[in-house]
Amino acid sequence: MSEVYKVIYTGKLKPGTNQDRIIALFSEKFRLGPEKAKKLIVSGRSVALKKDIDLEKAEKYQESLEKLGLIIEIDPKPPVEDTMMLDNSSELTLAAIDNGDDDATEVLDPTMNPAADRCPKCGSLNMQMGICQNCGIVAAKYKAAQAREADLATQVNQVSSDSEAEENPYTTPEAELVQPVEGDMTGPHGVSAGNGFKWITRGWWHFKQAPLTWIAIIVIWFVLTFVLSMVPILGALIVNVLTPVLLAGLMIGCYEQDQGDDISVSHLFAGFANNAGQGILVGVFYLIFMILFVVGFALFMFGSIGSLATQQADPEAMAMMFFSSTFVIGLLIASLLFIPIVMAYLFAPALVALNDMSAWEAMKASFMGCMKNILPFFLYSLAAIGLMIVGVIPFGLGLLIVSPILIAAIYAAYRDIYYS
Repeated sequence: MSEVYKVIYTGKLKPGTNQDRIIALFSEKFRLGPEKAKKLIVSGRSVALKKDIDLEKAEKYQESLEKLGLIIEIDPKPPVEDTMMLDNSSELTLAAIDNGDDDATEVLDPTMNPAADRCPKCGSLNMQMGICQNCGIVAAKYKAAQAREADLATQVNQVSSDSEAEENPYTTPEAELVQPVEGDMTGPHGVSAGNGFKWITRGWWHFKQAPLTWIAIIVIWFVLTFVLSMVPILGALIVNVLTPVLLAGLMIGCYEQDQGDDISVSHLFAGFANNAGQGILVGVFYLIFMILFVVGFALFMFGSIGSLATQQADPEAMAMMFFSSTFVIGLLIASLLFIPIVMAYLFAPALVALNDMSAWEAMKASFMGCMKNILPFFLYSLAAIGLMIVGVIPFGLGLLIVSPILIAAIYAAYRDIYYS
């Protein structure tokens, strides 16, 4: 298997570069919001911008990004070939000469006859077979590199068409270098069943980094939900529509914790600044699915809304209905139909806020992520139910701890399922 590489931004810029210009170019070319681009570039921390790519692509990214003014490294460092054959028929060997920089230049056997030329780098006339004997560069190779740099500089100042996207090293990451920047989304893919418990453990890690902040977030959320629910008729609708946006903000907060930053109460509302329209659409879709589900269940159980109203008027008939086999079977079927709705909803807030997906695409990706991980989610659900029971016992106060753990566990599952 060929070796794979990571392209790492060292957190440093080349001396003399204009920081604002770099941020603007980076934001434009990689379709990253100006604020996110600024946060990445001025963070001063190393960030893996691309990973699991071959050496040729890694070097293209390095060239492209360094043209913008970023200092980029490839991990692991590319190997330098010591010798190679130029042409089997001529039997001319190429020997590596290290000039003290990162690149090694290759030269022909010095016993060959010299050919006069001027070095394109230092201007020396001391050339042999196209090789400068003063600075050691191969003239043809140096000129080719200059041509490539000129071509790259032209590409920075133009908007490439969609048909050129796969060939242009600037446009390739346009759909990939989005929040989160580290790595590319590779999933959804299946994980081992035991990971369901690991998500809970990771959720506990997120909570214990800032327990008071998490508890404050949950208290504010509970109060906000209670107040909105008091609004006649529209209250419950507003809560359902806005919940994905609030969850998206907490997913962003978990991401910040993963990056070594702190979560704050303001993260509860961070989803309103990150693809909020699509987050609200997730809530709308979820509400539509739930209405269809409830209506369908009622029609299945009672045959018609009129029949339901009649039975509600007769308490004895209603009580008998609850003990009927039809009701039990209907309840089981309803549970099976409700599960896909939850599957489509579970990861949608994270995918909308952190991967800039549309609501519908996020819900489809969420459903597929859950479908591929039935066993991990079964174990996670068992653990979550157990924690919820424990949390409810002491007057419900335990939910102030259990709720953040389970929310952060969803983020942990998202990272586990959708990223390598």
